[in-house]
Amino acid sequence: MKLKILFQHKFSLMLFMLTTLVFCVLTVVTLFAAGAVDEGSYGNSFTIQLLAKGYHIVRFPTHTFFFDIMNGPIFLIGLFMNCLFYGFCSERIISLLKTKQWI
Repeated sequence: MKLKILFQHKFSLMLFMLTTLVFCVLTVVTLFAAGAVDEGSYGNSFTIQLLAKGYHIVRFPTHTFFFDIMNGPIFLIGLFMNCLFYGFCSERIISLLKTKQWI
């Protein structure tokens, strides 16, 4: 029953592309922050530390479940797939909230 409610609302391609773009930017920023902390540069700032820890969230699910095969170009493809996943989930949640008149 809950799955039917999730998919009965019209899919908004524009909202999907916008949320995917936002998550791609967030992924790149957190990736650079995590790299800076790992290298030991710019790691003392609270903001950089927070962004670096946020990378563990945006790398889910591909890099969490398939870390052994995520190397080379597959690493970036996996990050883009995560952005698509989060964009899709965000679009569905926003569409559901709009129809319930919460937004």
